[in-house]
Amino acid sequence: MHNGYGSQATAPLDYTLPATAHQALTQTRDHLRLLAQLTEPQAPDAPDQLSISAEALAVCFDRLADDLERIADAARASAE
Repeated sequence: MHNGYGSQATAPLDYTLPATAHQALTQTRDHLRLLAQLTEPQAPDAPDQLSISAEALAVCFDRLADDLERIADAARASAE
C-alpha cells in the first residue's frame, strides 16, 4: 500500500520534550477529554443538544491549537 511517503525506510527520530512542555501536553490531553465528556450524550433517550456557544467553543479550540503549537516548538530532536 502506498501512503504518499518515500519508499525508503528511515529510522524514527527521537525527540526531547522539556518538563514544562510535557505538563502542557498533559493539560491539553485533559482539556480534550473534558470537551469530549461535555459533548457526550448523557442517556440514549436524552435530546442530543449541547449548551455551549460557538464563541466559547472557538476559544477552546484556539487555546488548544496555541498550546499544541508551543509544545511542538519546544520539542527538540535528540542527538544520537
